Amino acid sequence: MSNMAAEELKSWIEEHKDALFANDAVGTGCFSYLPGEIVWAVTKRCNLRCKHCSISEEDQEELTTEEGFTLIEDAAKLGHVKFAFTGGEPLLRDDIYDLIEYASSFDMQVVMATNGTLISDTVAKRLKDAGLERAAMSIDAIGNVHDDFRGVDGAFEGVTRGVKACKNAGLAVQLFTMVTRDNYNELTKIIALADDLNLWRIYLIYLIAVGRGKNISEACLSTEENMAFFDFVAKKQTGAKVWLKPICNPQYWAYLRDKGLVEGENGFTGCTAGITRFHIFPNGDVTPCAYLPVKAGNIREDRFWDIVRDSEMFKALRARAVTGHCATCTHKAICGGCRSRAYATSGDYLAEDPVCSLWDSCEQ
Repeated sequence: MSNMAAEELKSWIEEHKDALFANDAVGTGCFSYLPGEIVWAVTKRCNLRCKHCSISEEDQEELTTEEGFTLIEDAAKLGHVKFAFTGGEPLLRDDIYDLIEYASSFDMQVVMATNGTLISDTVAKRLKDAGLERAAMSIDAIGNVHDDFRGVDGAFEGVTRGVKACKNAGLAVQLFTMVTRDNYNELTKIIALADDLNLWRIYLIYLIAVGRGKNISEACLSTEENMAFFDFVAKKQTGAKVWLKPICNPQYWAYLRDKGLVEGENGFTGCTAGITRFHIFPNGDVTPCAYLPVKAGNIREDRFWDIVRDSEMFKALRARAVTGHCATCTHKAICGGCRSRAYATSGDYLAEDPVCSLWDSCEQ
């Protein structure tokens, strides 16, 4: 990055620091929210067939409405958490509006991740009336390239229609974009579209090879490509209105600090899997993250709060008991390495993050 580009980004960060350091930004480089972010995949059913889907192909039962209510009650005990509905496609559950309404009755931020293709003006209004605060929709490319990535013709037209319907209904909207070698050249066009639609944020999600994503593991960015991606994001941010937030890349904040673009730790927590972020699969299995499918417990066997408190896996993650380069890296406190990527590549969720070179400067 040139000195001029670096100064422009530093100026952008200073101008937007209130948003960057807000509760919803803690841990820039990954999903984040304090005191916690609970994500419930309410179903594995979906009307699309995305190449990268993290949900297993195995059949899974779904929690009942009443079991969902109990989960929501337990989640609310953690405080003003973010509670997210996802899938599969959550709008395929008949009781989704009841679940959203119940969650919104507690002091929680209620959001949804959806492919957007099922959202009409009527659906968007129902979601807003039920208490949904934000919808996150997935755009991985423009036009037919997106359709190919998502496995269904017309998916791009459907999601753009869904974005506009939500905006018309007064729902906040952000984008999810899976970043792979196959769609990397589409990122500039996606950013331009987000600016045209006046959207707030894009989660740029590193492909983790789990679920169906194992079949396209060769599309994952290498260490060198991922560092070049950081350069790309930092440069693009200076000219984009939309906030670009890398996900499954907790080392992004360390990268910015190494570049002299930010100072100190500023409360950023890096990978939040099993620390402040918890994922519940359709059958009730509780895991640290959607991309780290290691069972810590099941809410049909134990209460969610008890699992969060007592799981040995969650205790190890909270202690940052990581190994390899991540254990000795000076960025450990604000990064810790992506636990999902470590698991996907080695089978050990405490292993070093294989897609990082920042530790080089720490050990010289």
